[in-house]
Amino acid sequence: MIEREVLTVEEIEVGGLIPTVDALRAAGWRIIQVLGISGTDHIELNYSFGLGMRHRILRLRVAPEVEVPSITPVFLGAYLYENEIRDLFGVKIERIAVDWLGKVYDPVEGGAFSKITVTATSSEGGPR
Repeated sequence: MIEREVLTVEEIEVGGLIPTVDALRAAGWRIIQVLGISGTDHIELNYSFGLGMRHRILRLRVAPEVEVPSITPVFLGAYLYENEIRDLFGVKIERIAVDWLGKVYDPVEGGAFSKITVTATSSEGGPR
C-alpha cells in the first residue's frame, strides 16, 4: 500500500498540545524534533513526529507571556529541545522533566534568536 499523505501540518492551541501529543504516542508515533521560530510578535513552535514514512507537524504560535506545557511527560527525549527553546527564545515551558534551569545556553538578554524582548525564568518561577 502506498501512503499518499506523507506530511501533515496541524495548527493547534496550547490547550490541545498535551492531548494531541498523548494520542500520537498511543498510536505509535515518535518525536523527531521541536523547532522554535521567532516571529515579530510571537514564537512559533513546530513539534515534528514520525510514523513509518509519515511526518506530522503540530504548529503552535504563542505570545511571549504564554506558558506552554512540557511534552516530556509523554516524550522524555523532548527535554533538550524544550530547554534549548526556553534559553534561545524565552518561551515559558512548564515542568520540563529534565530541567537545566537556563543553563543549556547563556543567551544575550531577550533571547539569542528572539525578535521579541522576553525574560525567561526557570520552571520553579525564579529569575535566572
